[in-house]
Amino acid sequence: MDIFYLILVLLAIIIVSYLLGSLSTSLIIGKIYGIDIRKYGSHNAGGTNVGRVISKKAGIITIIIDILKGFILSLVVFLIFTYANLSSIYTFPHLKELAISLSAIFLCLGHSFPIYYNFKGGKAVSCFAGYILFISPIIFVLGCVIFFTLFALFKKISLSSVIAVPSIILLFLVPVILDLTILPDIDSFNGGMYFASNSLLHLTYISLITIFLLALLIVLRHLSNIKRLERGEEPETKFK
Repeated sequence: MDIFYLILVLLAIIIVSYLLGSLSTSLIIGKIYGIDIRKYGSHNAGGTNVGRVISKKAGIITIIIDILKGFILSLVVFLIFTYANLSSIYTFPHLKELAISLSAIFLCLGHSFPIYYNFKGGKAVSCFAGYILFISPIIFVLGCVIFFTLFALFKKISLSSVIAVPSIILLFLVPVILDLTILPDIDSFNGGMYFASNSLLHLTYISLITIFLLALLIVLRHLSNIKRLERGEEPETKFK
């Protein structure tokens, strides 16, 4: 019976995460300005397109809110499994990490395929960034360095995204492969870099698989951009 309750909790996290992701910040902000952001600019329901069509300020606000959605959702799930003592129901050692990973996956799926907007959403880069910020602030900063360096050089958000996001996988794998440890031995997740106890970033295979799946989702969502990049037809990103 205890496992049944645990399954219900995980299902609730999946459903809430998807519904939260479906609350598209860009479409809500677009509606405030009286437009459907998917009908203008790049037709993408994301912060970048909000910046193109409405204003730079509106675009930045959209991106920040989406990042916070990813970060705060992970934090809330972490707090639930920490203080509700759900880990005692089932002895799987990485239950908390699994729950946070599921919340991140379904948040990004909701953002990309929102049930409220005919399943036509954004590309989930900001929500992914919020999740990465929670599990490893160091990797988040390094990812931002890669992203903004590429953007400064090429002025194309799409190019920056399809390179920086997969690079996150490599940034996580390097210390795992080298088996580096700079933090005390910690067996449970306590926020930012403490999932396992055998590597610099203290992550297990659960988070690494989650990061790979989300990076794959984001790259697939950018396929049209990638084709335009190959043809040399992808325009520079210019904010209004």
